[in-house]
Amino acid sequence: MLCLSVADHPDEHSPGVDPGVAARRKLRRFEAELDHRTRQSALTALTPTGGLVLVPFGPAPGPEEADTGEAPWPLLAATLAAAARAAGAAVLAGAASAAPAEVPGAAALAHEVLDVARAFGRPPGLHRLDDILLEYQLTRPSRARSRLAALLEPLADAGELLITLRTHLAGGLNRRHTASALHLHPNTVDYRLRRIAALTGLDPTRPADVPRITAALAARTAEQASLAG
Repeated sequence: MLCLSVADHPDEHSPGVDPGVAARRKLRRFEAELDHRTRQSALTALTPTGGLVLVPFGPAPGPEEADTGEAPWPLLAATLAAAARAAGAAVLAGAASAAPAEVPGAAALAHEVLDVARAFGRPPGLHRLDDILLEYQLTRPSRARSRLAALLEPLADAGELLITLRTHLAGGLNRRHTASALHLHPNTVDYRLRRIAALTGLDPTRPADVPRITAALAARTAEQASLAG
């Protein structure tokens, strides 16, 4: 089961082009490629902005395969990417697998995965619960989430420090990558990382602190998303 969010095609904002017509063309191209790739086995309930797609995977796996669920995902991700290219629009998808009797629950989970992936700025493509376990868990309200988010509160008025921290973690803690991504001198990155450590007590250069920093950033994002919602 896929729950999709489909971005606008550029034609939907082009002067002299009816946006409704452009949106319907985008959707037809997407569905045509999806039909081609799945041999018309996919069942869809789509609008130009997204919706649900049910893709049969064939016979259920045997008991020895029941816990893996890995085999169809690369093919499904490639199918989604091809359909998005045909549509000319970015597509973000939450995905979940289920036996036929469990499809309603899978649809609900796929929708939740999509919401979390969107809130955390995940790139277009297919995302499963396994891909966003930490982020998903931290979207569940709790006192622990609030306290984790509060660890970074000292950086609230220093936006450049939060940006540096996110970029540094996303880049694998490589200061030169961080400097290049932010168009900074590496020494400036070092200074900002020291400031983060001084303000929060969490040192991004210390491996033991990285899991807590990662969780705190995810919790902060989840708290902000819940407030915005």
